[in-house]
Amino acid sequence: MVLKNESDYEKASERIDEIYGAKAGTPEKKELDELLKAVKDYEDDFIKFLKDNG
Repeated sequence: MVLKNESDYEKASERIDEIYGAKAGTPEKKELDELLKAVKDYEDDFIKFLKDNG
């Protein structure tokens, strides 16, 4: 999963809030893990962008 813009980031963050605490072995836990990775990757790219253009 790749977040392409701020809208994707906001939707992912909202969904994380909804399913935070999902139990291991559930589809929600898998989704949560994927969303958390995508959000981290997006934030890392954004910070790199700011450093490169700041």
